[in-house]
Amino acid sequence: MTNTVDKKEIEQFSSFSNKWWDKSGPFSALHKMSDARIQFIRQNATRIFDTHQKGFGFLNGIDCLDIGCGGGILSEKLRRLGANVTGIDASKSAIDVAKKHAKKSRLEINYKCITTSELLKLREGKDLNKFDLVIASEVIEHVNDRRIFLSDISKLCCSGGLVVFTTINKSILGILFGKFFAENVLKVVPKGTHDTQKFLTPETLSKEAEQHNIILDNFVGFAPTFELKDIINKQFGDFILTSNLAVNYGAAGIKI
Repeated sequence: MTNTVDKKEIEQFSSFSNKWWDKSGPFSALHKMSDARIQFIRQNATRIFDTHQKGFGFLNGIDCLDIGCGGGILSEKLRRLGANVTGIDASKSAIDVAKKHAKKSRLEINYKCITTSELLKLREGKDLNKFDLVIASEVIEHVNDRRIFLSDISKLCCSGGLVVFTTINKSILGILFGKFFAENVLKVVPKGTHDTQKFLTPETLSKEAEQHNIILDNFVGFAPTFELKDIINKQFGDFILTSNLAVNYGAAGIKI
């Protein structure tokens, strides 16, 4: 393992690996965020890639890296949209689940139990700048060394390629709702999933990414919808895009 990986956090996620595709289980929030994440990716892909197709094939031919892919929730959606997807995760049990589910879904996805740094070493002497689209969704708040992580992402993305992050804001509301409310009240995220010290503001992410030639110039918030039945059942509905970055947010930009 490289020092970008927090072994304790990998063990935490691995312990729930058999629940990745349970839409009411510990990863329900990721399922509920899926459509909004794809919408954000679509908005940004259209400004960089020649994506004339509006439907399922708008990522046709795009080489995509899904970092921290877990059980493949986002990877499968990207593949269905036409992307050539490589999904990587440091949890072997998560990758095993992802491979099994992709086979069941008849989707060709290149899953690897590997870190970003290990993927770079694997590709030494080859064309490192392979990927047109690099996504790190709900991942950067779990790594040990953001500097190395961002450097790896920069090296793995082609010049002019698109980099997309989603994460939790290091704000009062981000800590309150992204950590304590989600883990202790709604319990839609396993307790102990997040370390608030690793949360980061959009300004911090933008500044740190720029040091590695990633220019993040598009930010959006993700907000859950609520109905009366959701409140009664201590749940929430699907996420929508919003201008409010206070809790969950996405950041996208170009690798120069």
